[in-house]
Amino acid sequence: MNVKLFVLPSLCLGGAGLLLAPPRPGAAFSKSGGSLDATQRDVRVFNNFADAVANNNTTPDAQFPGRLGAELAIWKGIVEWGSRLHGDGSGDPLGGNLLGSGGANFDGFWAGSADGVGGVNDNVVSALSDCGGSGLLAFTEMPITDGWRNRFCDEWTWSDGPGTAGANRWDIQAVMCRQYGLSLGLGSSTDNTATMYPTISDGQTSSRSIEADDVAGLQCIYGVASLTKPVITATEVSGGSITIHGSSFALSGAEVWFTPVAVTAAAVADPVVKVTGVSSDGCRLTIAIPAEAGPGDVIVKNPGSTGSSLSNAFPTDLSGSFGPVGPRITGVSPSAVEALIPGTTQTVTLLGCDFLLATSVLLDGEPIASARYTIVDDTEITLDMPQAAGLGSRELSVTDGVDTSAFPISIVPPATPVLELGNGEALNAIDRNDGLDVLVAGPVGSRVVFRASSAGYPTLERYLNLDPADAAAPLINGHGFVIPAEGWASLHVPALPDPGPAGMDWFGLAFRTDAGRPFATSNQQSIHLVQ
Repeated sequence: MNVKLFVLPSLCLGGAGLLLAPPRPGAAFSKSGGSLDATQRDVRVFNNFADAVANNNTTPDAQFPGRLGAELAIWKGIVEWGSRLHGDGSGDPLGGNLLGSGGANFDGFWAGSADGVGGVNDNVVSALSDCGGSGLLAFTEMPITDGWRNRFCDEWTWSDGPGTAGANRWDIQAVMCRQYGLSLGLGSSTDNTATMYPTISDGQTSSRSIEADDVAGLQCIYGVASLTKPVITATEVSGGSITIHGSSFALSGAEVWFTPVAVTAAAVADPVVKVTGVSSDGCRLTIAIPAEAGPGDVIVKNPGSTGSSLSNAFPTDLSGSFGPVGPRITGVSPSAVEALIPGTTQTVTLLGCDFLLATSVLLDGEPIASARYTIVDDTEITLDMPQAAGLGSRELSVTDGVDTSAFPISIVPPATPVLELGNGEALNAIDRNDGLDVLVAGPVGSRVVFRASSAGYPTLERYLNLDPADAAAPLINGHGFVIPAEGWASLHVPALPDPGPAGMDWFGLAFRTDAGRPFATSNQQSIHLVQ
């Protein structure tokens, strides 16, 4: 059995050469070499803290139903490592910290109370009356592959929050957050702002919030949260059933985990109450609440054995509603979108749930004109993609005016020139007094020229000749572009020829001139010019 310690500053500093690894560029975290698999996500408490101060918080917290005192503080300490906010994220009134900051394929699960301290692999947190002095605050028993055990040294005065701990008191939530990091496979950090820094001071509460180095360590072990990881956004209870709202739920074969209502035996192999063989529509599922379940958290587990098969932990009191029910995006097709798609055809599809509640679709946080998208039904929105500010990772989102669901897409440059005149539709009407908007896209850095003619589609033969038929027909050398880093460029042509009372059709093409012959040619574009 290995023991990971959390000690007072004076002792840690005295042995700094032994306890701290040399800092590494870009990362100060360290790892113990282990990780918790998907069967080791439960956390329970045997509340044997002797000092009354450790259990004097008798104010319920709506996002942590059914628990008070030390149990409540410990529960809050573990959810900070979760992949997403726990419920609405509240639970730490100090410093504006929202709980649930990990962003990894990891979520711990609150499994309630145990009837004893358990063995070293039972995932139970408890107090130890005497740790032998010498400044030890708490320790974690390892290795963690098949479980762990956390002990708080009860020689010290522990504070259960949620406010400031005060002098000569040690904050349970902060210490639990740090100790749970050890249970996840992290070691001590050399970053003194990190929760995993190996010392803490009396009254210190800042370790309730994991910092960038802690997140980097967690994601190094478990990976950045997968886009296919199930997500819970709301729970609703009606009668004896619970409906769980979210995204990426398996259509069949899912599990739903509940916190047990009863105290469980410390040595029980699996304390979690589970409903198996659950079906969903991908965004919501409804099941009868098992009699063994109590207020606490729920998790949805898709078939699979990795952390990406487990959802975030989400609160429920098994009687009311938690979280907003709003539109949610679960996918975008295609996931890579070219920097310019001519025309008004809605070629991008958003997939998700509750889209009939949506009031707006956004690109990088900016509303898209409603004429560019159609809410087909509750699960599909089609979109005529507007121009993104640049290439690379961007974000499409939907909102109901209160809550917003976002999904990443990639904007890529087209391999050959792309041209759009006006709205991009064939012979779209352009008033000469309004001028003409021209968009051109292509590989970044490529040289593209635009030409138009009223006699037919032009060419760049020898860079100057018009080649369908009438050499005397009007030819417009529109503009030359060097495609910028955004992947597209725009031009407004204010002065247009007089088309006469009947109007005149014009035809345009763009050509890449820097890659040799034959010149790469764009799509065909045409307008009908009117007075």
